[in-house]
Amino acid sequence: MECPARFILGRRQMAVLCSLVVGLLPFAGQAADDPLFDLDLTEVLNLEITSVSKKPQTVSQAAAAVFVITADDIRRSGATTIPDLLRMVPGVQVGQISSNTWAVSSRGMDGRFTNKLLVLMDGRSVYSPTFSGVYWDVQDAVIEDIERIEVIRGPGATLWGANAVNGVINIITRSAASTQGGLLVGRAGDDERGGAVRYGGSFGELGHWRAYAKGFTRDPVVVEATGKDAGDSWRQARAGFRADLTPSTRDAVTLQGDYYRGRSGELSNLNFVIPPYNAIAETDQKLAGGNLTLRWQREVSASDSFTLQAYVDYTRRDWPLHFDERRTTYDLDFQYRSRRFSGHDLVAGLAYRYSRDALHPSYRGVPAASLVYPDVQPASAERRLLSAFLQDDIALVPEKLILTLGGKFEKNDYTGVEFQPNARLLWTPSESTSLWTSVAKAVRTPSRIDRGGYVNVQLLPPSMMLPLPVLVQGAGIVESESLIAYEVGVKQRFSKTLSADLSLYYNEYDKLRSGRLIGLLCMPARAPVPGCLLQPGQSYLLQSSLVANEARARSHGVELALDWRPLSTLRFQAALSQQSMSVQERGTAFSTDREESAPEVQASLRAMWSPRSSVDVDFWLRRVGRLADVGAGVAIPAYTELDARLAWRPRKDVELALIGRNLLHRSHPEFRSELQDIPSLEVDRSVAAQVTWKF
Repeated sequence: MECPARFILGRRQMAVLCSLVVGLLPFAGQAADDPLFDLDLTEVLNLEITSVSKKPQTVSQAAAAVFVITADDIRRSGATTIPDLLRMVPGVQVGQISSNTWAVSSRGMDGRFTNKLLVLMDGRSVYSPTFSGVYWDVQDAVIEDIERIEVIRGPGATLWGANAVNGVINIITRSAASTQGGLLVGRAGDDERGGAVRYGGSFGELGHWRAYAKGFTRDPVVVEATGKDAGDSWRQARAGFRADLTPSTRDAVTLQGDYYRGRSGELSNLNFVIPPYNAIAETDQKLAGGNLTLRWQREVSASDSFTLQAYVDYTRRDWPLHFDERRTTYDLDFQYRSRRFSGHDLVAGLAYRYSRDALHPSYRGVPAASLVYPDVQPASAERRLLSAFLQDDIALVPEKLILTLGGKFEKNDYTGVEFQPNARLLWTPSESTSLWTSVAKAVRTPSRIDRGGYVNVQLLPPSMMLPLPVLVQGAGIVESESLIAYEVGVKQRFSKTLSADLSLYYNEYDKLRSGRLIGLLCMPARAPVPGCLLQPGQSYLLQSSLVANEARARSHGVELALDWRPLSTLRFQAALSQQSMSVQERGTAFSTDREESAPEVQASLRAMWSPRSSVDVDFWLRRVGRLADVGAGVAIPAYTELDARLAWRPRKDVELALIGRNLLHRSHPEFRSELQDIPSLEVDRSVAAQVTWKF
């Protein structure tokens, strides 16, 4: 038999893939007698989620654009990172920048330093106050222990607070009771190697526990200009535990924690105000951190309950050409739910967060004359956040028409008190139909860099027009950015085998962060050009960009998710999203949120087939539209990619899988850091084999 994969894969990859395909051929056509997917369509719409309203409710009861990535979706995707899993969500844009760096956003405004998306791990915020974004290279878990990922597109600020502007992502892991016994996972491929071990036990009638350890190494991607190794290899090890206890019939206590260490390589652009002015060097980020979370849930009565959660989070990142950052965060959150009043479901909460950091420029492994990208002052700072919220689900017509009203007051050290309200209306005329609409306000509060940072964006070498190098530097005072979002949606189950989820939105952004170029100065004299060019001792020119809030934007879009199961052994999942954005700046100002940094159209089609109960065949086809400007006028062409997974379970407790990623191209670009601190890189094709053993 001649394998058609030879037209796509390299010789070594082709041999491995063809062997597995041929080995699985005898199973084709032997259909299973029972459904092989975790949930049928009725169960999907009735899947219990908690992120939309901070209380248990089903997907069909949520008056929001919510998508749930289930444990079965995660297993059959073959993905090993959380950003790769998020590619299946309509309205979420994911672009890989390097081996360990991604741009992830919701409903536009994508970038490495995306600042309008809130990400949680089991309710613990993982966004960094340094730049109001997420370090994706340290957001990890044993993939098999993730129960689901709840993704809300649109504002979630009334419950979750500032920075939940364009969306909320909550990664929820399994309880200790559902991870009893042992798990051993090993993965090896031409791109990634690693494994995980986890074991769970019980405390008798008191509860259950689990502990895990995980490690991996990922190879570099390639440089777009040369096709050579980018030197950005990634390796990390982590360990952790979780204990779920039930000291009484009314109480549930969870204690969980993680610790990690690793290195994230980076091919960095170096800038100097002396020759050679620009260079490229391989740098290495040192990463370490840990967290500990305690959560207590109590049923006060048949109608009332509360949750008290506290966590401490420590992170250390030595990032050459950026900063050596150490940050400790303490968070205390109390939430009370009451249904004692007929027709009302009240949720109220108080929260306090304290964060202490130390940020120093890092020149480790690079010449001392290199310019760091951000220089943050003061070097150490404390930040406090106090918030209170109240939300009420009012049953206008019991089980048919629900009005949700809520608001959150939040006091921060930079802009004072912010108020973020929302109103939502849900109508369920039948068990198979839900229609909803909402209007909500959310804010993005300033980060440490926004309020005390000098960002060296670019160094231009001398030219015929200007005899000295030009340093482009941004600095200023940023206030809160705001959004008012209008949404409408419908969730429809047409039959036992077909369902659809459609969302439409219109966003109005105000006071977006912007820059404005001001006069060119000679340094160190700080005298204006051109007269200063005749003064001796001038080493470079400073082109300052005054950072402020002088931009507005409008955006609108549509998002569609389809789930079709024509057979008990065959499932198709499709996602389609279209968005358009226009930015208006005041005078000569320019927005730092680029309207063309996210694709206008993107689509995803997943096919999952189980010809028999011991065999899975999965394909994932993705189309991502062109990115006209990811920063400095850099464009990323549209691309289509295919992932595939073949799995066989010779025994109930053992699974052998072969995973191919990005099979349609040898390599392709997906994104580039808007700070221009990384050269243009390309993600390459890969094949890996994985063994999973449950014992």
